[in-house]
Amino acid sequence: MDVYLDNLATTPLDPRVLAAMLPWLSGRPGNPHARIHAFGRAAGEAVDEARDRLAALTGARAGEIVFAPSATAANNLAILGAAEARMRKGDHVLVSAIEHPSVLGPADVLLRRGFNVEFVPVDNGGVLDLDALRARLKPTTILVSVMCVNNEVGTVQPLEGVRDIISDRGPLLHVDASQAPGKVALKPVAQLADLLTLSGHKAYGPKGAAALVVRTRRQVRLHPLLTGGGQEDGLWPGTVNVPAVVGLAQALDLCENELSDDVERIGSLSAALLDAAVNAFPGATRNGSADSIVPHCLSVTFEGVAGETLVAHLAREGIAAALGSACSSEAASPSHVLAAMGLQPARSRRTLRFGLGRFTTPVEIDFTAAVLQKFAAKLRR
Repeated sequence: MDVYLDNLATTPLDPRVLAAMLPWLSGRPGNPHARIHAFGRAAGEAVDEARDRLAALTGARAGEIVFAPSATAANNLAILGAAEARMRKGDHVLVSAIEHPSVLGPADVLLRRGFNVEFVPVDNGGVLDLDALRARLKPTTILVSVMCVNNEVGTVQPLEGVRDIISDRGPLLHVDASQAPGKVALKPVAQLADLLTLSGHKAYGPKGAAALVVRTRRQVRLHPLLTGGGQEDGLWPGTVNVPAVVGLAQALDLCENELSDDVERIGSLSAALLDAAVNAFPGATRNGSADSIVPHCLSVTFEGVAGETLVAHLAREGIAAALGSACSSEAASPSHVLAAMGLQPARSRRTLRFGLGRFTTPVEIDFTAAVLQKFAAKLRR
């Protein structure tokens, strides 16, 4: 039996998203930027509609939606672009310690360019320490980057508290909300951010589709990373991928409309899987604050078995799980997220991440439970 429990790495494409994309994948040519003829106008109108839909979902204006080829690209544009554009106002940047590599990478670039970058700690539940954030703020702080939902342990970060601390007159707030759709309501999160990253393939949409919401309410200006065209207001030059952005809009719409039902159903499955893990491996514990966690992400530290051994066994049985972020270039190293939460390297190496999603079924959870139980019994012989 094939069981996909790695939905935090990427999600299956929802058939309804594919249906929206198909006309633009075959049979409808046209460059959306060549509106002098009917083919280009039709493609351009499809892009306009996708932009309008994302604007409605985030409470933004259509002109504040910038399409990008990936969330990594959007995060780089937000962090590098904002820091370079605001360097006359200061050189201090604050980043939470548990960010995705696509945020930590550009933060490291800023360090090498001479910016003063500090990393804000989290508590042992994986939630940002607001007192530590407050203590690190300076008059020269120009940007704060805090994700919405952590991709390794599923903790929801206290963005309202972050916004209150930095105020509307302080540094810009960038929020990587790649993991948010389908897990938390999107508009309240978007309203708190000056820069907001969205991803398609984390939300049952296509790979190669992302967006950066760039609020104009504070005259946010970004320094482009690429040159060569004026598309997306010059912030991300290149022909917009029509089927990808159509799919992105459709996917995020579905996530928002089906949020409550999905969270309730996935919550039940997640609880059952956690029970199965603890029953098979007594002493197994879930990582992340119980008061601030999404059910889709189940990070479990096991007792008596190495993570590499267990994830390999699950893979042989047809079950896909993960050791940590799929985007880390140092997969063999202990998770920086778990380290920031205070887990020792030995415990980090006994930790697996299960990602449940829209298409996860009770039968798959039962099968996984049986595999865990059988393997645990084999280890005890």
